[in-house]
Amino acid sequence: MRNVSNISSEEELLQLRNDGKVSKAEYQDLLAAMRKTSLSGDEALAPETDKTKSKRKLGKRAFVLMLLGIILPIVWFLAIELLEASDPNSHAAIGPPFFLGLAFEIAAFVMGVVAWPDDFGKAATAGSAVIIVLVFLFVL
Repeated sequence: MRNVSNISSEEELLQLRNDGKVSKAEYQDLLAAMRKTSLSGDEALAPETDKTKSKRKLGKRAFVLMLLGIILPIVWFLAIELLEASDPNSHAAIGPPFFLGLAFEIAAFVMGVVAWPDDFGKAATAGSAVIIVLVFLFVL
C-alpha cells in the first residue's frame, strides 16, 4: 500500500522522464528504489504494532485474572456453604478458595505490570494491588 507522498514522488519522477531530464533506465531504477524504501518503512512499523497488540492482549488477560481472583473464591465458598447447609455444625473451609484467589491476584498483578502501557494492564495492576494489600491486612 502506497501513501500519498510516494504517489506524488512517482508522478514527479514520471514528469522528469517525460521532460527528458531522466532516461528510461534511470526512471526504472529510481522508481524501483523508491518503492523498495517505502516497503522497508512499512516493515519497520509492523513490530511496534505487534508489540502494542500483544500488550493489549496481556492487559486483558490480567484484567480477567483479577476478576476471576475475586469472583471464583466467593462462588466456591458459597457453593460449599450451601451444599453443607443441611449440617449446622459443619462450615466450609475458607483456605483453598482464599489461596486460589490470592494466586489469581498475584498473577494478575505481575501480568498487569508487564502490560502497563495498556489501560487494562493499569486497571489489573491497581485492582490486584488493592486486593492483595487488603488480604494481607486481613490476615495480619
